Amino acid sequence: MELHKTTILLIEDDEEDYFLLRKVLTKMRNANYELRWESDPEAGLSSMLAGQHDLCLLDYRLGAKNGIELIKQARSLGYSLPIILLTGANESEIDILALQAGADDYISKENLQEDLLRRIIRYAIERKKAEREREKLISEQLAIQELEKKRNEFISMVVHELRTPLTSLKAHAQLLRKRFLASGDEQVVRTTSRMNAQINKLTDLISDFQDVTRIEGGKLQFREDYFAFDELIAELIEEIQPITEKQLLLRDGETNQTVWGDRGRIGQVITNLLMNAIKYAPASDRIIVKTTATSDTVTVRIQDFGPGIPKDMREKIFDPFYRLTDARQHAISGLGLGLYIASEIIHRQEGQIWVESEEGAGSTFCFTLPIDREHVDEQKEAVM
Repeated sequence: MELHKTTILLIEDDEEDYFLLRKVLTKMRNANYELRWESDPEAGLSSMLAGQHDLCLLDYRLGAKNGIELIKQARSLGYSLPIILLTGANESEIDILALQAGADDYISKENLQEDLLRRIIRYAIERKKAEREREKLISEQLAIQELEKKRNEFISMVVHELRTPLTSLKAHAQLLRKRFLASGDEQVVRTTSRMNAQINKLTDLISDFQDVTRIEGGKLQFREDYFAFDELIAELIEEIQPITEKQLLLRDGETNQTVWGDRGRIGQVITNLLMNAIKYAPASDRIIVKTTATSDTVTVRIQDFGPGIPKDMREKIFDPFYRLTDARQHAISGLGLGLYIASEIIHRQEGQIWVESEEGAGSTFCFTLPIDREHVDEQKEAVM
């Protein structure tokens, strides 16, 4: 098998040292080096910047110009390949100056032994390759961050531009409904009610987009305080029950707890889980909302009796933009953001969220929240 050829650019004004180095490189076993020699520093700099080699060896003493000056000049002009400085026997502290100038390594001409030179060349090339890979990765990460920033800015702009006309449409639909409700025109009343429902769907989608942007930008806000947990559950069931005529929302149990958290955001999670149960279990006659509590936590379990979730889909159900692909559910609208947003809210409230499901036997979405996280956090800070 042919060995990979490593091309070395040597900048050295002493011809005897050039022959010495060529002799050492030629004697190396299991190595394939091509040596290119420049005796003039300016010509050497031009060759450095032209590339066409893998590594540069240059002498510290180059007539009126020393090697460290040449290293600094090359690095300032963007030279990025490995550089090894050749030093004399009594040139103390040159090693530190060389590394500060941008050299990757150095070696005394007295130590031009086969194994040492081979090792220094190999390590210099590998280190520089690793540096380039790291710089490339950092550059790619910065580019991704910039793209995400621009995307989030675009979404924020679109959300802002959409909200104004939707608000106006909603106001006009409500005005028309009231007017024709008074006149007794039931057909127009039904039409305006459907208009209002579709506007609400668009508003919800826009809100989801906005929340995702805030989550990814670390700007999702929480307004935390103590609130009666059972009161929130009862309020949401009362609000959502009129949406479905077929499914009865049944409440099972009470927590009798006052919880520290963002009431609105936690209510957003419960609303999302209830609406999903209504949408994904349309043939079910009931949805059970079970609440329990321990001394430290409250738990909500929302159970439907729909088709259930396949086992291979359960781990992905909380991923952004993920939607079930079951043929029976192809007509359900949505972007697959609701459960992702719900999971982020629960996790940022230091809770846990999960799903229990069996195909053909329905699904139960559950979450647990700490009751008094404010005092727990204060105790942690006191200990630290």
